[in-house]
Amino acid sequence: MHFRSSRITTKLASANGRKCTGAQAAEFAAALTILVMFFVIPMLDLGVIPVRWGLANHLITSYSVNFARAETLSRAFEQLEEDTNLQELLKKIGGVNAKRLRLALVITKPSSVDKKLVVEEPKRIPSAWLPDSPNGPFQYELELMATVEISPLLLINLGEKKIPGLNAPFSVQMISSSHWENLGRNPNTNEFFMNE
Repeated sequence: MHFRSSRITTKLASANGRKCTGAQAAEFAAALTILVMFFVIPMLDLGVIPVRWGLANHLITSYSVNFARAETLSRAFEQLEEDTNLQELLKKIGGVNAKRLRLALVITKPSSVDKKLVVEEPKRIPSAWLPDSPNGPFQYELELMATVEISPLLLINLGEKKIPGLNAPFSVQMISSSHWENLGRNPNTNEFFMNE
């Protein structure tokens, strides 16, 4: 009996004659989409959010220093109410929106830090907390508290699910304190400038 030699061959092309070289194109597009949506965009957001936070914090600190240099405490409060420049500068950073700005004078006694008085309105400092009080010395700091909303650089639409920092802005509270510089008295009224 005589056997014919046969060869087993594998066909690298499909039945209709196409080549296999482009078979991964569909998988590549899906993988690229997943890479961009779940890696590149979050990394961009993680890189931009700290920059926005730092710029906003710097602005709030510089305004806190300027308010602490006011002649009277009531003038510092008026500057915060009248001057909308801080909110505009925060908006110019891009993605930073000031929701609430609050100013307060924080008075502490260095020898006992658990004793402190927070004054949120001018002309409300009791005489026991003024610089000439026998209970002193005291440390006077003007505190600017800002509640700001920081948005990510690129927003990803994930339907109704909101993830702060990825597809929704997040709120952060920034506080900056500066030493109150004017501890003197008004020569006309004999009141301390900080209590006018």
